[in-house]
Amino acid sequence: MIEQTAKVVSTQHGHAWVLPLNSTNCNTCSNKTGLGCSNALSFLTSSKAKSEPIYVQNPLHAKPGEAVVIGTQGNTLVMYSLLAYLLPLVSMLVFAILGGQVFQVLNLPHEAGATLAGVAGLISGFKVANWLAKRMHHANETMHPVILRHTEHYIYPANTVSQA
Repeated sequence: MIEQTAKVVSTQHGHAWVLPLNSTNCNTCSNKTGLGCSNALSFLTSSKAKSEPIYVQNPLHAKPGEAVVIGTQGNTLVMYSLLAYLLPLVSMLVFAILGGQVFQVLNLPHEAGATLAGVAGLISGFKVANWLAKRMHHANETMHPVILRHTEHYIYPANTVSQA
């Protein structure tokens, strides 16, 4: 199960719109002076990354403003990753090979055919991946993200924590 903390923005009919809370394992992205992943391409993005609201199932009937933990199955991430990355890549390669062969048979420059067909294959691969992702999302209820629990912030006094 892949989990993420989020804040409930609105609710409707057993579902909720939540806004993921940005948290990273290190602070280099928020540190403007340090070396990190944010400095290399920081000119392409705004100074603060913005999260998009996510539509999730709300079995806990969480109310707007509450902090919750949302989760989705790990195989869902793998499936959507395969659709987003592998399908367009394979489609591009197949189309490029076929396009090069067709142009060679027609006595045209096969490099141009491979390039044009490869671009067409990449675009069609993205379209097919989008179509399949929508079908999978509507067909399988277990692939939807869900609110798992409310976040609890426990602060333990130093004398209650046992030393092992």
